[in-house]
Amino acid sequence: MQSIAYWDMDRLRILKVLAELEAAFDIRMAATLDELRRYASDKAVCAVLIGLPLGASEGIAGFFSRLEGRGNCPVFILGDARIGQDSAAAAAGAVSGYLIGPADIGSLRRRLAAAAAERARAGRDGPLFIGRSQGMRQVENLVRRYAGSQLPVLILGETGTGKELVARAIHRLSPRGPKAIVALNCAAIPENLVESELFGAEKGAFTDAQRRRGALARASRGSLFLDEIGSMALSVQPKLLRALESGEFWRLGGDRPEKSDFRLICATGEDLKTAIEKGLFRKDLFYRISDLPIWIPPLRERLDDIPELAEHFCLKASQGVCELSPAALDKLMEYPWPGNVRELKSVINRACANAGRGLLKPENIIYIFPAPSLSFPISNQGQRL
Repeated sequence: MQSIAYWDMDRLRILKVLAELEAAFDIRMAATLDELRRYASDKAVCAVLIGLPLGASEGIAGFFSRLEGRGNCPVFILGDARIGQDSAAAAAGAVSGYLIGPADIGSLRRRLAAAAAERARAGRDGPLFIGRSQGMRQVENLVRRYAGSQLPVLILGETGTGKELVARAIHRLSPRGPKAIVALNCAAIPENLVESELFGAEKGAFTDAQRRRGALARASRGSLFLDEIGSMALSVQPKLLRALESGEFWRLGGDRPEKSDFRLICATGEDLKTAIEKGLFRKDLFYRISDLPIWIPPLRERLDDIPELAEHFCLKASQGVCELSPAALDKLMEYPWPGNVRELKSVINRACANAGRGLLKPENIIYIFPAPSLSFPISNQGQRL
């Protein structure tokens, strides 16, 4: 059970908070702000609660001036509407935390649950991703299972599902975690530069070329993440295959091979089977990179994740001054999300900007594009959907 550090001068509010939260959290009641600061430095503490007395002459920012060194704990202020807006803004700037006012215990419980999940994700044993759907639990199980392997991983999923997030989780949990993960988006690099970006180049290898290390060299003893692997130039694919088979590669313009001990993680939103049939992707490279496949389901197939994701994005976008109304959440649940989690984040950011503060209403939820029906051909069991 994770802990919360709590200081308050309002005894009635203390009783209400304890009744609502003590079943889910270990609440450490602080008698003074100094004691609160000591509690907040404990790694087991996932959040700090401060109840402001009504009519306090000391600004909110002043309460936090003595909490230096509390780590990255989010701070929740329990107050009411009479707390001045200037003081609230000062507090948000001083602590980069969250503001709740007026205090709503039901809302606080949800926000603390999100804070606890975020804190746990920083460790190895807590949830890795936001979302409790069966699909994301299966993804997390595969990430944990594959992290200890040295075999290549192929992450499949529509755009916006979080493929890079999964790749970085695999690297972080692996024995290579302390070393670098080098990310390269194959679709974002011009075809004539892919080889030098991947393998490096010697001075004079092409016009204006300077000697440089490529992604393979920088990823040695770490991980190499190749996003949109399906867009890799066909001419470069056999060279990547050789590097995977032997650990050797040649810089562009080089006169001798170099070695790199890297673990490859790839991702694509394309159907590589179709690319192979069209001659755009090598079959032998596909078999080499797909030892350990992970398919991330689209958001429309894991609607149970939307409330937690939306709450997380709302907290981030508004610094805690906005909250989703039940009607707004219902509207989010009815949309098929062609852009997946990335689109959900964009919609929530837009809603928070339009609302300013307070409850987000259905009219604040604005979709830019119509939502076509989408599908993806591969599941985590290797079956076509």
